[in-house]
Amino acid sequence: MLRKRWDLPKLRPTDLRHWVATQCRKAGLSIVASALLMGHDAASGGAMRDWYDAPRLEDLLDEQYAKLPRGPLGAVKPPEVEIQSDLPPKARELMAAFLRGELGELELAQALAQVRRAEQVKGLPSDL
Repeated sequence: MLRKRWDLPKLRPTDLRHWVATQCRKAGLSIVASALLMGHDAASGGAMRDWYDAPRLEDLLDEQYAKLPRGPLGAVKPPEVEIQSDLPPKARELMAAFLRGELGELELAQALAQVRRAEQVKGLPSDL
């Protein structure tokens, strides 16, 4: 019902596994590290090198983290980054102006002192 309502294609669990395998390949993961990520027995992958090369589990996990730090689904959506600051917007504007060279050090200090006083006044109880 949901698939029809939103006109979604038929999606099978195996399709998701193939997508993860593709993301692993694009990230440059080795066959063994990719197999482990997808839940396969990395030692019995069928490739000749698997018979002679038996990397430690820790090495495979390190490789996965290095190549896919956000996991295979990290390729779907970029991370959401939100910069939070308890600085008043006016103080941020002043700092940006200072960094652009529009304000000198003394002007910045004086303007920031005014912002601090204004913030202190805003924080006073209204019955004073």
